[in-house]
Amino acid sequence: MSKNFINLILCTVLIAGLSCGCSFRKHDTENNKQITLDSQQEKNANIQTDKLSEMNIDMEITIPAQFKARNQSVDNIYAPLDGKVVDVLVEPGDVVKKGQPVARIKSDEISQIELEYLQDVLDIDQNIAEMRAQYNLSLQNYNRERTLYNEKISSRADYETAYAEMRKDRATLNAQSVKKYALANVYQQRLSVYGAGASINAVARSKRVYPYVVLTASKDGIILERKINPGEFVQKDAQMFNLADLSTIWLVGYAFEKDSAYLKVGEKVKGTLEESRGKETLGTLSYVSPILDPNTKTLEVRAEIPNKTLKIKPNMYAEMYVDIGKVKRLAVPNTALEKYGDYTFAYVRIKPHVYEERKVQIGKKNDKYSEVISGLKEDEEVVTTGSFALLGESIKHEEAK
Repeated sequence: MSKNFINLILCTVLIAGLSCGCSFRKHDTENNKQITLDSQQEKNANIQTDKLSEMNIDMEITIPAQFKARNQSVDNIYAPLDGKVVDVLVEPGDVVKKGQPVARIKSDEISQIELEYLQDVLDIDQNIAEMRAQYNLSLQNYNRERTLYNEKISSRADYETAYAEMRKDRATLNAQSVKKYALANVYQQRLSVYGAGASINAVARSKRVYPYVVLTASKDGIILERKINPGEFVQKDAQMFNLADLSTIWLVGYAFEKDSAYLKVGEKVKGTLEESRGKETLGTLSYVSPILDPNTKTLEVRAEIPNKTLKIKPNMYAEMYVDIGKVKRLAVPNTALEKYGDYTFAYVRIKPHVYEERKVQIGKKNDKYSEVISGLKEDEEVVTTGSFALLGESIKHEEAK
């Protein structure tokens, strides 16, 4: 069912209730349509009018806009090395905490590092075992020489030689233990650079490699984009995820050249989401581009919008309303305006019981009034209540043609 047909039904029902057995009489003039009502029809339609005039009113600039993640709040998560994606643990839209795993990669490079460590640590363990045996032997020899020296059986030279040998072997044994500890730290740091999930000590204990890198979230935020799938091979520095902190979000719009003089950083801004039935979000204008786009003749503007509940999502469309304060303008009450198709209409009483339909171009507006750019003149008597009935009769006539 077409929109025009639905409008026709609604308006026909309304007009039928107002007509009391009579019908509107409509005449065409050269430029605008005219509708004639009698006194009873005007009463049924509750027609009320007011003279149009300039007034000081609070005005807003309306700018088509879209919510975007702030540039400084977006982090890209890259592959730290070549490998195969084994697991993807998050999806776009998931809320994540700093340090939370987001993916796992199997890497031959990690395997090679752990195998090198195992070989080195096995060599050190063998040296430690040999040095411990040597130290135990030199310790026994020292204890024996000390006893003989105390009993005046052995010479002091033999005692001191045994003591020196024992201390040397003990130092060598300790050095091997320190070397093993340092080796573990070096290899653990190498693994940490890549985000490997295994502890190097666990590798040493189990004598098995764990060739996986676990990628984690760099901060609290929301996954905006996932660019990899399980089973894929990725190269080092390949982009895998986009992550953003959306607790504050940008509302980005493009204002017309004629409005550029009114736009200043710090102005109060309202954003109305299309998906939330007019629910408003409040913020502050944080950026006004110093350059006008030469092709579109528009000016980029951005507002900072708090988003603690994370209900606003990037790429949602909205209307941005910038409060520019009081201005003196020819303005019409919003109740006088009706929209049909691509056009906005108002009705002017040109003489008793006769109303003329005007296409109106409006500019800035607020909750009660809209600036008149064209279509209406000062002191004209505009219909402020009952214009819907007049529009309905106009639609009815057009559909009957």
